[in-house]
Amino acid sequence: MVLNESLDKKIIPIAGGKGGVGKSVLSVNIALSLAVSDKKTIIIDLDLGGANLHTVLGMKNTNPGIASYLQDKNRSFKSLILDTPFKNLQFIPGDTLSYGMADITDKQKKEILFEIQDLDADYVIIDLGAGTSFNTIDFFLISNSGLIVTTPQAGAVMNAYTFLKNLTIRFLQKAFASNKKMEAYLKKNIKRMLPGTNLTLAHLLHEIGQEEPETMEKALTYLEVLQPKVILNMMEEKEDFQMAANLAGLVKKDLLVDMECLGAILFDRNIDDSLHNRHPFILEFQETLTAQQIFRIGQKIAQSRNFPELPLDYSEYRDSFELSQIETDNDFELYEQIKAAESQPDNGGYDVDQLLEVIEIQQKKIQELQQTVRMMGLGDKAGPGGLFNF
Repeated sequence: MVLNESLDKKIIPIAGGKGGVGKSVLSVNIALSLAVSDKKTIIIDLDLGGANLHTVLGMKNTNPGIASYLQDKNRSFKSLILDTPFKNLQFIPGDTLSYGMADITDKQKKEILFEIQDLDADYVIIDLGAGTSFNTIDFFLISNSGLIVTTPQAGAVMNAYTFLKNLTIRFLQKAFASNKKMEAYLKKNIKRMLPGTNLTLAHLLHEIGQEEPETMEKALTYLEVLQPKVILNMMEEKEDFQMAANLAGLVKKDLLVDMECLGAILFDRNIDDSLHNRHPFILEFQETLTAQQIFRIGQKIAQSRNFPELPLDYSEYRDSFELSQIETDNDFELYEQIKAAESQPDNGGYDVDQLLEVIEIQQKKIQELQQTVRMMGLGDKAGPGGLFNF
């Protein structure tokens, strides 16, 4: 596992407990928000059973990808790297036309992991498939600071929790691979952690501590390495944010893992339009509040020299969830202003000048909030029509 805080190159896998939470769209748009910050970024499609990032990027599926690399021993991994239409952003496709790529071997997986760590970039964003297969979890564990995307729906949140539960168990199994007693204990007792039971990883480690306190302490030390971040996507109500906080609380209580929040993103029908038009959302709809929210998440990453450590001023905010809650409250206030401006009748439409004025106010508030936590503001790249300069 790569400890991102100790390296200049940051490897950031992005996963979701289930499909349909917007993981691939966010992967591309977060990568773009890093690229526009003059960060050399490579995005990799590792959803090997259903690769589709080329569509979100607006590129054709005509280039060799990871499946080609695995099937052709003469092909180098770096030969897969493609330039995109966007400055500072490169792409490694996954191959949607190759059969059986969801079931790669451990040897193939290790080869891919090695090659990813050898890439030349400031950031490597990895889009993973949905679900909790060993391949998906092992690719998520390539670094200690992956991102979990969920929506506020209870099913999506519980799927995110299940992903993290399986992740922590898999992580400990790997960490204690040379400790046959601990490995056997985990293997035997994992079956007791079935859905609907009250038995948790915390309970199992407590049981271990009764007989082997040193082993328990070692396990707790290992778990401190994991620093996943949650993004709450497709919010429709301000109260939805509580679902992210609930997830983090459950993960802390049951899995003994501290999870931080990178931010919350409003539901936006324009995302479907951007997919239909095959043009990334934050470029086509850069003036929207949702685009600003995604860019803000990218800035939290870009401005964290020791990511996953976030650039928070803890004299101002208790933790990342308190900051994200304030951001969310502020965003919904602006959202209501925008909706009110759109509803103003003006010869059958809304007052464009008034809407742009609201958006300008919105951007100024986002800048002020970023300055409060000592992040880089949007600066000269902000303003209607001028957020991104490609």
